[in-house]
Amino acid sequence: MIVADSHMAMILPDDISQRVSDFLAGKKGFPFINKDELVCIMYLYGKNSGVGTEIDQVAGLAQKTASQAAVDIDIYLNSSAGKLDSEYIRSKFQNRQLQLAIEKKTEAGRLSSDPVILVDCFAQHIAYHKQDYFFELYGPFKDSELTADIRPALSGRMVMVGYNKKSAQELDFHPLIAVYTWFKEQV
Repeated sequence: MIVADSHMAMILPDDISQRVSDFLAGKKGFPFINKDELVCIMYLYGKNSGVGTEIDQVAGLAQKTASQAAVDIDIYLNSSAGKLDSEYIRSKFQNRQLQLAIEKKTEAGRLSSDPVILVDCFAQHIAYHKQDYFFELYGPFKDSELTADIRPALSGRMVMVGYNKKSAQELDFHPLIAVYTWFKEQV
């Protein structure tokens, strides 16, 4: 099943895990991403075995994921200012930490890279800064489209990216450049 074979990460800003950790420790307040910073969230589909014939299922899952992010952003945009308050958000993140501990899925540093936290972080900052955003789905990637160093991680897989820009045309680079760079750093 494609849902179980997926991965999510916020790849820009590249120090987001440290920022979330500092925020949880009370060392930073909200917002911990500045308005002028580029934010990129990435969803990798078919992480372990590629997407195979499940392209339509991936497209449906990606559409559902992007739609849910839009709903979350709208909720923050239309809610009281209290939902974008440092203490409220910190409490919400700490509740997630407790949930992970109860489910015994917590590891050192796990919360700062938890998909639920990162998607919420994406939505909160877009709402707080009143930014536009877009999601775009790519792939499945062919070997010939990838450099040798990232081919094992991306060949036969699909990626959806989301940015805090109105469209890909507002970026100074192709939307996948950040993904390729992130994967190169993971190798």
